[in-house]
Amino acid sequence: MKYKVIDNFLDEEYFNELKAIFIGGEKDTEKRVPWFYFKDISYSKDDKGWKLEEEDDISFFMTHLIYDKNMPISSLYDDLIPLLQKLKASCLMRIKTNLYPNTHKLREHIPHIDYAFPHSGALLSLNTCDGYTKLEDGTKIDSVANRVLLFDPGTEHCSTSTTNVPARFNIIINYIQRSDIKE
Repeated sequence: MKYKVIDNFLDEEYFNELKAIFIGGEKDTEKRVPWFYFKDISYSKDDKGWKLEEEDDISFFMTHLIYDKNMPISSLYDDLIPLLQKLKASCLMRIKTNLYPNTHKLREHIPHIDYAFPHSGALLSLNTCDGYTKLEDGTKIDSVANRVLLFDPGTEHCSTSTTNVPARFNIIINYIQRSDIKE
């Protein structure tokens, strides 16, 4: 599986602005992300149909959808334009942020795909924690603040919770690049 990991992806000042919006912290900002509760983190389809997390799992997360269905749907979209420019994203599909709460035991969520076709994806970690993203080949990409994972989210991957900080925060961007288009 092809993927690329880039540490210190954004300049420190801009990264701290994003952290202040999505996590809060050192830099004061009037902007704050409204988080929305989702009961199930992921689901996958096997030969018996759609499968959700086990019922006894702590499987909720919080999310904020920023761009979907060909349009910005959050006032925070403009704050991500420098990030989108750095990625050179040609055609946006979706932008969302995730907040995975602390669990006493690290939980690896069910593998899933974002869209059922090859495309580009960027996962920007907003904080450092013991959580990770696991790719289809078993590679684990640790959550490190200002680290971006570039990969094809049309292949199976999974997220995790965290145990050593209050929550794991990331921004996920699904997009098409010119190199994704087969000619």
